[in-house]
Amino acid sequence: MDRIQIAYGPEPQQFGHFYLPEGQVAEPVPVVMIVHGGFWSGDYHLNLGTGFAVELARHGLAVWNVEYRRLGAGGGWPEMSADVIAALEAIAGPVAQRSPIPFDLNRIRVVGHSAGGQLAVWLAGESDLRLQPELVVSQAGALDLASAAERGRRIGYIEDLLGVPYEESPDVYRSASPHHRIPVGIPVVCIHGAEDTQVPAKVSVRYGKAAAAAGDPVAVHIVEGEDHFAFLNPGTQCWDISRTALMSGANHF
Repeated sequence: MDRIQIAYGPEPQQFGHFYLPEGQVAEPVPVVMIVHGGFWSGDYHLNLGTGFAVELARHGLAVWNVEYRRLGAGGGWPEMSADVIAALEAIAGPVAQRSPIPFDLNRIRVVGHSAGGQLAVWLAGESDLRLQPELVVSQAGALDLASAAERGRRIGYIEDLLGVPYEESPDVYRSASPHHRIPVGIPVVCIHGAEDTQVPAKVSVRYGKAAAAAGDPVAVHIVEGEDHFAFLNPGTQCWDISRTALMSGANHF
């Protein structure tokens, strides 16, 4: 499938791959933005999202699979958070300009896996964006960056991400933690494999309960027998539920 590489900023990591929907589609089309995972590390790249991007495009969606500055590849939390905002807003700018098919900017959907899930749901909590997603899908998202630290537990990769121990700047942890930004006012779908040992499924369960209690539209799917990496493999339940949610958009609720 053809893809178009598009820059959304001047830095080397500020780019994405755009995929047009295959076949005949009604215009304008919904757009899905994919935010890849990988511990927020520069050792992992947007190719983690390529297979799912192709899958969504084959099902009639325009897809914007984004790279962003990461630890060891251009920046830490300030750069990452700025980049996902810039990548989202680029949908109405350079991405739309390169697309021969007009976009329905009221039907933007964002999906992220693992660390990308944290970034995607964090994005839903930004109220002053020029574009607002209609739906965010978290695939085994690291949705709680602060609760363990509040209990006195230190987690090295979260400290690396945020650049400071919790006790020195608790507000940074809470502001980066999707769980601590509830309510967001945007529908969120949390999908998680029950056998996940990297990010336990209870993280999504707790997020779902807190979001529902705060009045947010939220759905939680815990998939028995699948793990953290099921989202990267076509044909798994995690893959299929993710695709269905993104095709449905706000109608998932």
